[in-house]
Amino acid sequence: MRLRRLSHEAEYFTHLTGLSSSLRQSSLILAELSGIPVEERREAAGRLAAVSDEADAAESAVLRALRENYATPIDRDALYRLTNALCQTTHRLESVGFALSSSAFEQLPVGVLEMLAVLSNATDQTHSMLKRLPGKPDQWQYVESMSRLFYRAEALHLQVSDAVPAARRGLAYLAAATLLGQTFYEAARSFTSIGTVVAEVAVRES
Repeated sequence: MRLRRLSHEAEYFTHLTGLSSSLRQSSLILAELSGIPVEERREAAGRLAAVSDEADAAESAVLRALRENYATPIDRDALYRLTNALCQTTHRLESVGFALSSSAFEQLPVGVLEMLAVLSNATDQTHSMLKRLPGKPDQWQYVESMSRLFYRAEALHLQVSDAVPAARRGLAYLAAATLLGQTFYEAARSFTSIGTVVAEVAVRES
């Protein structure tokens, strides 16, 4: 059952927009990381921690609003889990940045640039979805898009962490590539977690 819309709606969606802005900022830093010398990557990756702190603050603001107001623009449980999934995804992108900044990567593994493009696409679609969500709760197109992107990310995960070519460059490179592939996979899966909550909102609210 859809709850009555109150003036607090704008506050919730303002914080959700803040979380999506953190995602976009993280994606931009990851793109920067892929194009700078290896000795400069750690400094750039360090900026991701500050972005994650901003996401944590936005999540905390939503939790305070949930404590203070019973009526919410969408189901309370879904609102909490959507907020948490957005925040967790920001942290997953931070993990990608840490793995990407490894000194083992004089040259990035095959598939990294395409994987970053997948994450950037997911980030942009998430930002657009959250802008539409207040007036259109049934965001099925977003749900379907996140599923398709995850399937592509699964294939790229295998490519990035392929042990055969990585092993030829030494054990340090192999370990770094394996970690990078795993962080890519977890980041992509986080976007599907957002999609799962968005699907539940669509079922309940539309």
